[in-house]
Amino acid sequence: MKEHRNPLKLALVVIVVLICNLSKGAAQSTAFPESIITEKPGVNDFQLVTIQNAATILIDEKDKETVKLCAGLFADDVERVSGQRPSLVYDIRDTEINTVIIGSIENSSIIRKLISKEKIDVSGIKGQWESCLTQVVDNPLPGIAQAIVIAGSDRRGTAYGIFELSKQIGVSPWYYFADVAPKKKQEIYVKAGRYILKSPSVKYRGIFINDEMWGLRPWAMYTLAPEEGKGLGPTTYSKIFELLLRLKANTFWVAMHQQTRPFNCYEDNKVVADRYGIVASSGEPMLCSNIAGANWDREYPNEPWDYVKNRDHIYKYWENRVKINGKYENLYSLGKRGKDDESSPEINVPVLAQIIKDQRNILKKWVNKDITKVPQFMLPYSEILGVYNEGLKIPDDVTICWPDDNFGNIRQLPDRKERERSGGSGIYYHFQWLNGATTAYTWACTTPLALTWSEMKKAFDYNAKRLWMVNVGDIKPAEINIEYFMQLAWDISAWDNHNTHQFLTQWAAREFGEEYASTIADIMDKHYELGYARRPENMMMYNGYKNELSWEWFSISNYNDEAQKRIDEYNTLIKGVDKIYISLPEEYKDTFFQTVVYNVKGTALQNIKILCAQKSIAYGKQKRANAARYASMAQQAEDDINKLIHHYNRELVTAGDKWDRMASLPGPWGGQWHQWDMPPLSFYSGNGEPIMKVATEGGEEGQIPGFSVYNKDKHFIDLYNTGNGAVYWSSSVSNDWITLSDISGIIYDEKRIWVSIDWQKAPKEINLDGNITFNWSSSIIDEWMAYESMTDKEKEEYREGIIAYKGPDSQYDIKLSVFNPSAPSPEDVKGFVESHGYISIEAENFTEKKDTKQAGWDIIEGLGRSGNSVTVLPPTLPSIDPDGDIITESPLIEYDIYTFTKGIASLHLNCTPSLPINNDYGQRLAFSLDDELPQVISYEKGRSVMENLMTIKGELNIKAEGEHTLKIWMIDPGIVIDKIIIDTGGVKDSYLGPPESFSNKN
Repeated sequence: MKEHRNPLKLALVVIVVLICNLSKGAAQSTAFPESIITEKPGVNDFQLVTIQNAATILIDEKDKETVKLCAGLFADDVERVSGQRPSLVYDIRDTEINTVIIGSIENSSIIRKLISKEKIDVSGIKGQWESCLTQVVDNPLPGIAQAIVIAGSDRRGTAYGIFELSKQIGVSPWYYFADVAPKKKQEIYVKAGRYILKSPSVKYRGIFINDEMWGLRPWAMYTLAPEEGKGLGPTTYSKIFELLLRLKANTFWVAMHQQTRPFNCYEDNKVVADRYGIVASSGEPMLCSNIAGANWDREYPNEPWDYVKNRDHIYKYWENRVKINGKYENLYSLGKRGKDDESSPEINVPVLAQIIKDQRNILKKWVNKDITKVPQFMLPYSEILGVYNEGLKIPDDVTICWPDDNFGNIRQLPDRKERERSGGSGIYYHFQWLNGATTAYTWACTTPLALTWSEMKKAFDYNAKRLWMVNVGDIKPAEINIEYFMQLAWDISAWDNHNTHQFLTQWAAREFGEEYASTIADIMDKHYELGYARRPENMMMYNGYKNELSWEWFSISNYNDEAQKRIDEYNTLIKGVDKIYISLPEEYKDTFFQTVVYNVKGTALQNIKILCAQKSIAYGKQKRANAARYASMAQQAEDDINKLIHHYNRELVTAGDKWDRMASLPGPWGGQWHQWDMPPLSFYSGNGEPIMKVATEGGEEGQIPGFSVYNKDKHFIDLYNTGNGAVYWSSSVSNDWITLSDISGIIYDEKRIWVSIDWQKAPKEINLDGNITFNWSSSIIDEWMAYESMTDKEKEEYREGIIAYKGPDSQYDIKLSVFNPSAPSPEDVKGFVESHGYISIEAENFTEKKDTKQAGWDIIEGLGRSGNSVTVLPPTLPSIDPDGDIITESPLIEYDIYTFTKGIASLHLNCTPSLPINNDYGQRLAFSLDDELPQVISYEKGRSVMENLMTIKGELNIKAEGEHTLKIWMIDPGIVIDKIIIDTGGVKDSYLGPPESFSNKN
């Protein structure tokens, strides 16, 4: 794997060699480096804080309210870190010799004075959107020996410059929303230099607070601001807006779920948004909230929400809202859907076109006669996308905000003509989704960062960069994902398909210190991988359209017990987070609990609950005495989830009950509540005399799956008791190359025996058979045991389980087969080797790839159900003509394989459930074996967002045993391959598919 650069430096140039006097504007500049803060001053560094005092902050009293507000918050930040609070002054006569000068170019006379005196050069940011100059300046104004100047191109640019400095001195953007402890410093200096915060990659970047009734709303109602009633009022929104500025976001869609008091019912909400410089918006049209019981129902009770039947009142309703809110900075949504996020029966192309025309007339009248100067977007969500594709014409200056499929896969991106629109395009993305059914996910945050990168970078490449909005539910516990999303939106070039792990490492280092960073990043990587295979909310759900709950997803029989492997992986994560939590300093524990433990451990426990319940039910049917133990484990996991929730709400180490009512399992809402049901557990713990039974991996009676010298397999045999009391067992093998993990013992409920092969002893044969015999006898002495006739030594061995005497029906013979050919040897074989009737390949483990001049296959690290994945980058390569020269025109990826069978084999390309880029594209690939001509195959059916799986199928004609090369070409861009399976007749039922086959290059 190639070495990758530090992502925080990807868009940054090396700091220039500084000259002694940087007061002149012509001094060379650099983008913000990883750190411009030091505790050990160098020549000409600016003294922000010493043990005795802090520098003064100077602002123009006539500057924007946002600038003055953020300057005060910066003073708070300095005090948090150092204990010294800077004075905030408006008059130069009140400053000290070291001063922080803050202002926007457009509104600060102080900044304009510095420009006119050529103390700073703002030509690189003037007129730019949300950019900022930060510069150390000597003798900027009379009485000031040195200053750090933060000059923004506008009010938000100034705020972002302020909070970038806050972050660098040691105040996390999440200091309030995740209780991140500030990094204490006695002295703080800003390195001499001239630094530019460039304009963002995406113009409007924000969050949609949604489905807030189980977390954010009850927390606001009962804990933070009970005086503000049943909704999110100015107290709550002030905290949210500050967070957005610190994350360099600028837009929000108002919280609007049923029973939440609407945003505009609080007169001060829009005022607070403007104070923080946040662009107010809504997923609903014209800044209105149209959920049942919200603004429409309050103003026009019992009237139809139907534009054909009730145009005048709906028009007036929209107009009144724009009249009131129009003087603020808003982003207006056009169009119409039904109430409660449902479809609206009257909507078709002509009706929707008229609605948009009427809405724009309202905006012309009350906001700006030049409608092209009014920020607007149209969200073709759900059924509206179908209306758009039927021919709806959207005015050219209106941004089209393309939605994802609610599960993180973008439904459609602009075609060539749409990419040329002056209004551009945007994206509405999801980190959570509610639909009133068990397909919802509103609790944990398990969306892989790499999936977000893959989809949003694809969107950016297709010019969807005017507006990025993400549905974040209650904000918590999606802190990590939200910050990553906003960093992508701010600087898309800083992150790529190889460095999401580095983001996690750097995030953890910032919040908890370098000592813990790598381990925390590893834990989160595994959390995302396991959650991508299946979300915790969807472990218990209705199966299809039947009103029957299902919970049996992972095999408990095949491939070494998929379910148990998942339990073990989650238990490892639990141990990992517990170990870190115990070792962390007290001031970091609450942050770690909120951002990592609750997410990781909660997800783990929900999986353990359902998987143990599944085992309990299955084992109960087999009359295994251990069924009750798994039932108890499921119950314990459920209890532990409730303990996690209680700790979050009431028992945080430092924060105490600050977040009371924030954490909960999403409550009754349609069928969604059944996600948290407990399956019907079996508490069977044995009945009657102790009797030993045997169950083999794969479920075939008297036979375990085969062994291959290439895979170096191991397989299990379960010995279990159906009764009460002890069973004594012993074993014997037909050959000394058969190895058992245990050879004898005592069973009260179950014992899993792992069978493996000693390959140093096994003969070289293509088909080698063996046998394992288990003898058992119970603790109840029957007449056939002849206990009294045993020697003392035999009696002792019998009591200790070393021997078991054969009696009626007390012997089991298990057959096994071994594949151990003399050639090729594992050391010499080339490629992935067929064993047990399949070849399984993790797609990132390719042998070779051949790029074109325009694009090539590349790995997306961190995206996949069991590893990484591959795709063609950039995704803007045009589709390849399937009737043209695929071999020379398309990027190629190759996999060397070795087969022991010939004939027809099934090819399964397991992909992420992406969607065609737009209506000009399909989802096609081409493949061949060796030098055959490429065959074009296309996705047909079976896409599952629950399993995050889409399989593209083909057939291979293997003409000879031995070495082959599987070749795959892109036909349509945007397809992400996760796993490749060649089924020669042996693939078993499972959730993840067979584990990866042997290759001596793995």
